[in-house]
This record gives sequence, C-alpha cells and structure tokens, in this order.
Amino acid sequence: EKLAEKFGTADTSSGHKLLPPCIRVIQGDGIDINSLEMILGAMKDAGWAADNLAFGSGGALLQKLHRDTQKCAFKCSYALINDQGVDIFKDPITDQGKKSKKGRLTLELKNGEWTTVTEGKGDAELDQLVEVFKDGSLLVDDTMATIRKRSEGTQEVPRSLRSDAPVLGDPFNNIVMLTDSYK
Repeated sequence: EKLAEKFGTADTSSGHKLLPPCIRVIQGDGIDINSLEMILGAMKDAGWAADNLAFGSGGALLQKLHRDTQKCAFKCSYALINDQGVDIFKDPITDQGKKSKKGRLTLELKNGEWTTVTEGKGDAELDQLVEVFKDGSLLVDDTMATIRKRSEGTQEVPRSLRSDAPVLGDPFNNIVMLTDSYK
C-alpha cells in the first residue's frame, strides 16, 4: 500500500493492482514452494497482482541446501580505513553458528589439517591463500581436478599467472574477501 501511495498503480485485466514496471518487491530469503504459495495467496487476497513480486531462487527451492545448512558464506573479515586496519566480523545473538572469523586470515596446512588463523596471527610463509581475481582479471586458471588435489594437500599452491602482478611488501595484502566456512 505504501508503494501504491508513492508510485501509483494500474489495474490488470483481472482487476488486480499493478505497480509501475520499474517498481517490484523482491523476496529471496527462505523461499520454498510453501512460502511461495502463501505469499502469492496473500497478494491475491489483498487485490495485488503477482507481477509486483520478484522471487529469489534460494536453496530452499531445490534440496533445501543453502549457506546456513552448508555452514559456508562469504564475508569481509578485514578492511583498511584511512590507513588503519579494522577487523570486521559478525556475531549474531540469535545464532552463534553464524559467528564469523575476524581480522586478517591465513589458511595453513599443517600435518594434513587445514586451519584458518584469524586476527592477523597467522604465518605468512604457511599461508595457502592466493589472489585469483584482481581488478576484473583472472590471475589463476585452474581445473576442478587441480583444485581438488590442492584441497587434499597433494599439490603446490599456484602463484599468479600475471607477470605484471605487483609484489607488495605486506604478505597479507591479497585478502579482500574469504570464505567463512565453519564446518
């Protein structure tokens, strides 16, 4: 109703209210076949056209596999603001399972075990993370088989394919966004 007040509506051939084509309501979180039915039913009952909605294709539409069930998400853990390093993390009071790692991270393989070391306390010499994309350019082009071997610790970590890639003094400078896997 608030959007109708602001942008106006037209009537569809079935008599439902339709917002202008540039205005839609997006619902993506928690969408499954049951919530779709409930939302569309409520829209119909209130006299609104289904075309007012855009639905995300979340994992619940498939096998109910998503970032929460798989315990994996991409989050920022560190930022440089006005030349000052800032640890960034999430610690929701409603779900401790969603607490993220903070600070500069390293991914280290010791005795066949992968370990993520947080808050800049890792050993840069043991860090297995590499820059893969930079400024829209692909720096490392690996096959899935190579990536699997690397995850098993049976293959050397690749180095940048770009000969002009800068070598910077800080070994942690390549970290922009990392997976926050808490399996």
